[in-house]
Amino acid sequence: MKAINYTFRKATLQDEKALDELIQASAKAINQSFYSEREIDAALKSAWVVDKQLILDNTYWIVENKEGLAIGCGGWSKRKLLFGKSDTDHTSGAKLDPKSEPARIRAFFVHHDYKRQGIGSMILEKSEAEAKASGFSSMELVATLSGEKLYASKGYQPMKRYEIDLENGVTNQVVSMYKAL
Repeated sequence: MKAINYTFRKATLQDEKALDELIQASAKAINQSFYSEREIDAALKSAWVVDKQLILDNTYWIVENKEGLAIGCGGWSKRKLLFGKSDTDHTSGAKLDPKSEPARIRAFFVHHDYKRQGIGSMILEKSEAEAKASGFSSMELVATLSGEKLYASKGYQPMKRYEIDLENGVTNQVVSMYKAL
């Protein structure tokens, strides 16, 4: 799919290095007004990472510019894990029941040179449409402080503010959010 001069496609395992580089660059640039350098570095080791399970489930998007540089990524999940990667213990990788549980919005990152150009919004719309087509009637996510504004503008309601433990006593403030589809 093409929009403007960007290509939207499903991520593959071959994209892992490009996704990791995008996440590192995006998180460091966009989150510096919200989190300390120590908090960002700790999150990049556990919470803000590529989750291969999203790629294997075919629910994760990558956006590339006309030169093929990864400039955005994100997706949704039919699994209980809210953030991080599938080998962490933030919650189980078991599948959700679409009849009674919300799907998860997961791992959205946009390169800082491309922020506020609608890339995150387009990935979000595609993710919500796919989740709805898979039988889900609601979405849930854990937003960073930098991402909260985007999700709120798209109808997500804040449910709870809390801190997640990262490493060595370092925490990140986050917001759990919900939206009915």
